[in-house]
Amino acid sequence: MRVIIIGAGKVGYNIASALSKEMYDVIVIDNDEEVLKKVDDTLDVLTIHSNGLIGKSLSKIGVNKDDIVIAVTESDETNILLCLSAKHLGAGRTIARIRNPEYENDLSLPKEKLPIDFIINPEKTTAEEIVRLLTFSPAGMINEFGDGSVQMVQLNVQDDSPLNNKMLKEQNNQGKYLIAAIIRDGETIIPKGDHYIKTGDNIFVIGQKKEIAGYFSSIGEVPLEIKRVIILGGGRISYYLAEYMSKLGISTKIIEKDMERCKRLSEELPDTLIIHGDGTDLELLKSEGIATTDAFIALSGFDEENILATLLARQNGAKKGIAKVNRENYISLASNIGVDTTITPSLITTSKILGFIRRETVLSLSLLPGGEAEVIEFFIGPETRAVDIPLKELNLPEDTIITTIIRDNKVIIPHGQDVIKKYDRIIVITKAETAGLVREFLLGKERIRKNGFWTGFKNNRSSVNR
Repeated sequence: MRVIIIGAGKVGYNIASALSKEMYDVIVIDNDEEVLKKVDDTLDVLTIHSNGLIGKSLSKIGVNKDDIVIAVTESDETNILLCLSAKHLGAGRTIARIRNPEYENDLSLPKEKLPIDFIINPEKTTAEEIVRLLTFSPAGMINEFGDGSVQMVQLNVQDDSPLNNKMLKEQNNQGKYLIAAIIRDGETIIPKGDHYIKTGDNIFVIGQKKEIAGYFSSIGEVPLEIKRVIILGGGRISYYLAEYMSKLGISTKIIEKDMERCKRLSEELPDTLIIHGDGTDLELLKSEGIATTDAFIALSGFDEENILATLLARQNGAKKGIAKVNRENYISLASNIGVDTTITPSLITTSKILGFIRRETVLSLSLLPGGEAEVIEFFIGPETRAVDIPLKELNLPEDTIITTIIRDNKVIIPHGQDVIKKYDRIIVITKAETAGLVREFLLGKERIRKNGFWTGFKNNRSSVNR
């Protein structure tokens, strides 16, 4: 199977990076030679420079029914046309990034009439993620698996947290929940029971959904009731978010510098108060009631402004602060200096697209902040032989953990003696570079014990860039 990515921006690069580490032949097409040079220098993929005649490029490489074409250029119109062209040339599946809500609505046709198999709207998807965060306010990130029976929640460990200097095995309650990952100083750690939790850590707790809230309450992290929200920036994410807030009956204000944008938002969002001004102006924030605001959400186009404004809002009374951060190396920085939660649209978008590409073997997929690790939900079909072996005897790749087994609607937080059964759903956390190996390991037809499987698998990996 080939994956052809058109557009080598942040999302295109992230997708290429993830898939090139697996058994996919990845082709990246872009009209910017400098951007392609970065891809060439850092990834094991084939790159094609195209001066706008991408249809000819697709024709030359012989697009066929086994190919997936992903159009993530900066233009909605171009992405739509590229998918149409790819389908005409015989592509099996097409994916388009479409930001304009009018296009998204116009494309709401029967699937068989569309040239696009999967449409991703990053701004709308990001707004949905923020809404989920607000519904469980202590969380820095929330993901659900097993049709909602399993929840994974991120928590930033503060100085006064009762978790400080606690060993993981003192916190883990196997059968109910598990601390399955830690991000410390920007590094993702898949921990063992003897790891200690430290101030500044971002921990990821996974388990039965009904148990997670109880665990958070036990450590003093009680959810807030969100009634008042201030949003910095009047872009598309803010537009979608304000719509959701209105439906939930949450009082919402948007602060936007551009007067024309303010006027348009006032027309489009009659239930939202639009304020013309600078969201980093402390006097303005005070006059708009920042001291009694439940959540301040910074969604401007500048990472530095979002981080600064969120810190300012938190220091002056806002109960929760969320900042949009596009630069992945800023994520840990923002967390370390006091930002409750960061949102990175490119990682959210990449996660959704990867989940669609892998849907034959993967039920759902999420990237941890920074993109270094993946949380993957697998269905164990009847063809697999990686079953009936105690988990402690499985030769899983390093930095990989099976966190949860769902069997007959029962959630199991497994021990080393537990085994995987056919038709189980399992949730795995692994480093991004080993995600493909994990999938082959769990779903392959070879019986897998502590032998030389991984060495042979790595050595035989094919490259498309020779």
